[in-house]
Amino acid sequence: MIPAESARADAPGPRDLRGPQRRIGRLLTFSLEAFVHVLAYRVMVPLTIVFGAVMLLSVFVGIPGVLLKVLTAVTWALWTPQLFEVAKGLSLAWTRGMAFGKLNEEFAHLYRTRYGRSTAVFLAFPWVVLALWIAGFAVLLAVWRP
Repeated sequence: MIPAESARADAPGPRDLRGPQRRIGRLLTFSLEAFVHVLAYRVMVPLTIVFGAVMLLSVFVGIPGVLLKVLTAVTWALWTPQLFEVAKGLSLAWTRGMAFGKLNEEFAHLYRTRYGRSTAVFLAFPWVVLALWIAGFAVLLAVWRP
């Protein structure tokens, strides 16, 4: 039976002992990858609004291209962890959790037996995507002359 105090509408829900979701520093204690992902996302949201305004100004007013190149480079760099996580998630989904998953050995063995799929290609996939993304960034910086 639920006590009457916790059934109130204004009563807080279950407490997360790691801290509130808005305090991203709590992620450092258990997942550096999640911290980088959330930090890049939190910086990227307002920066993307500024980037959009600068792009509109460059089309209609003609501001210096160097500012647009710098903002593009910063936005590109901040998208890197997001893109890597998406590629990693795709690998995880395509292999039903065998790549980057935390399956116990018996369950993973049963999956490999049933589906007969090697995870090597899927483990490499996010790193290949990341290499292509960084190569594109290098080309952007080298070739684009504002």
